[in-house]
Amino acid sequence: MNMKKIISCAAAVAMTASLMAIAADATNWANASYADNDPNTVSIVSTDENKVVFTATSDGAQAKCRVSAIDLLEEEDLAKVKSASWTVTYDGFTSDMDPGNGVGGGTYFAVKNSTGYWISPDYDDDGNAYWGSSSYSVEDSAKFLLPTEVLSTDSELVFIDWSSYNLVSNNITVTISDLKFFDEDGNEVAQKAYAGAVAADTAADTAADTTEAAPAADSATTSTSTGNAAAASVAAVMAVAGAAAVAARKRK
Repeated sequence: MNMKKIISCAAAVAMTASLMAIAADATNWANASYADNDPNTVSIVSTDENKVVFTATSDGAQAKCRVSAIDLLEEEDLAKVKSASWTVTYDGFTSDMDPGNGVGGGTYFAVKNSTGYWISPDYDDDGNAYWGSSSYSVEDSAKFLLPTEVLSTDSELVFIDWSSYNLVSNNITVTISDLKFFDEDGNEVAQKAYAGAVAADTAADTAADTTEAAPAADSATTSTSTGNAAAASVAAVMAVAGAAAVAARKRK
């Protein structure tokens, strides 16, 4: 068997497997933006295939980060969604900050509100409140229990910090990550790939075309945080290709 054909086929299958792994785990946060048609409702800090990071535009103001359901899911999959969960993380606390009553919020999830969450400060032995960690995470979720609760092409998810904490002057950011959708049987509904990754993939492909070094293909599949899954897929496929190559040599 021609070794070049073995390597070529293995590389093609490996690339397909890696892209499938990325698409399965990614969330298209690329178009996350402000809510209420008002740019003052949020300041988007960054997005990637796993999360959106945002903060308020002024101290005491609610921060509202909006994303359209159709940007996250294929149209034919919208109605399949019966529940969802995600992680909310606040970063940037220091022990000398006034903890107030804590921070919290919830999500307007298309047709209903999420369960919501509240993060309370820590307390010392004397009962004094303080932030004992720089980062706090909590899970929020939503369930569609009624037949009328169905995602559609014009559905929106609005992630809201409504605690009115001084996020801006304290350099506190809110991160929404690990967003997952589930059908009525509890199976995860596949999401669209992160649109912002297209440019990076194109750059990686261009780099691969201009060099014969093997690591170029690896960097293309491990440049994102879903790269571990992609790398595992590639490793498995390449192992099969290696076995095929050995068998081919033995037949000669």
